[in-house]
Amino acid sequence: MRRGLFFIVLILSILSGCRFFNHLAPGDDVVASVGEKILLRRELANIIQKGITKTDSLNQAKSYEQRWVRHELMLTMAEENLSDDQKDVQRELDEYRSSLIIHRYQQQLISQKLDTVITETDIRQFYDKHLDQFLLDMNIVKADYIEVPKNLAKPDLLKRLMVATDDKSNQELAKFSFQYATRFEEFNGQWVDFSHIRSMMPPSFTSPDATLKRNSFIEAYDDNKYYLVAIKEYKLIGDKAPFEFVNTRIANLILNTRKMEFIDELEKNIYKKGTDENLFKIKDR
Repeated sequence: MRRGLFFIVLILSILSGCRFFNHLAPGDDVVASVGEKILLRRELANIIQKGITKTDSLNQAKSYEQRWVRHELMLTMAEENLSDDQKDVQRELDEYRSSLIIHRYQQQLISQKLDTVITETDIRQFYDKHLDQFLLDMNIVKADYIEVPKNLAKPDLLKRLMVATDDKSNQELAKFSFQYATRFEEFNGQWVDFSHIRSMMPPSFTSPDATLKRNSFIEAYDDNKYYLVAIKEYKLIGDKAPFEFVNTRIANLILNTRKMEFIDELEKNIYKKGTDENLFKIKDR
């Protein structure tokens, strides 16, 4: 009964809203309406991506219309079924507005006055002082990875080339990988999560720790490919993280700490100014 009454009210609202449609500016075609709320064609045009096909544009418009109607129907139902107290959101809006203004003011001062330059010395000093905070929760490696078609695999040659450091061997490896490899990764010589490399290979081992401790090479086959990883260095879960693996995170930590200290000092100074200039009063209880 309540549902039927809602739709009767909705239909009457739409009919009464037609009087409003007569006052629309030329070109303001109504593409959807819920009660007296309307969605105009020009509003819809603003959300359509530029440069897409006519079919995609039409589909995007239909999708938006559906979302808009559902949203407005839900809002109408909520308006009808919530009490006036429940619908009074002014306090929340005021709190959100004040928080947003304060945040923007703080960010403006931070951009103008905060020293955001983080030097290598800053990062190194923080790292040395807080070593116990940088224990690994993953196994990491420095490694090279290659996969080649099984019928073209030359394991002995690849193992020799992947551990060699001379230019001739590096050029030979690059030439081989270019001609035959379906994937070749050096990871820019950086530390990488070992599980990322494992995910590229068939599941041929179950104990990463033991595998890394025992092997300089990890190889595997499937029906079509040969996979080879040359492990150059490794660190296990619980080891201290290498400096170069965490230096970016440390830089962010230092910057965030500076921001919090800056904001704390800002609040103290503003409070002191308010006290000195009698800008506020606190009544005794």
